[in-house]
Amino acid sequence: IIFLTILLTIFISCKSETKVTKHKTDKILPNGKHLKVEKTNKSTTEIGIFTKIKYHTSHQFSYKFTINRNDVVWEEKGTAEPKHLLFCKDSVYVHYLNEIHVPIEKKATDTTKTIYYKDIIKEFYEVYIDKRYFFKLLGEAYWIEITPEKYYNKTKNCKAYEIPNDKELQLKKIPIKDTPKEKIDENS
Repeated sequence: IIFLTILLTIFISCKSETKVTKHKTDKILPNGKHLKVEKTNKSTTEIGIFTKIKYHTSHQFSYKFTINRNDVVWEEKGTAEPKHLLFCKDSVYVHYLNEIHVPIEKKATDTTKTIYYKDIIKEFYEVYIDKRYFFKLLGEAYWIEITPEKYYNKTKNCKAYEIPNDKELQLKKIPIKDTPKEKIDENS
């Protein structure tokens, strides 16, 4: 039994190979702002040491963008994908999608509690707050989350631009035939 266990362990042992690639896009927007978008892809593959079989591959990505050489910087950890920039007189806004884990079911027995999670894609909106001064050397700049209503109210008077991305994250469209009548009436 010990020999079989050792032999089995040797054959199912894995090594990890990680590959990181970066893709950069530079774009001058119609309003004259210089947008630089950087996407980092990270792929990790588990390969059997002796069998050379690929057992598991995972893919992660992250985005960072800057406007006018670090006047505005947005960097999201995790799997967020920026979609739109909104330029107003007072500030800059971003619309992005992010994949989040949400609990979908809880099962409890006398001794254990089980929670299941599901990955969903959700929209987020943020506004850039710049409180830097003295040639932007002192103070701080940060992003805060805002409501979709506030973002869409700003779209009436501000100019929106699409951010170059790979469109890995997409929201599912609900076909009209599957939409309840109340929702159709609200959207009309």
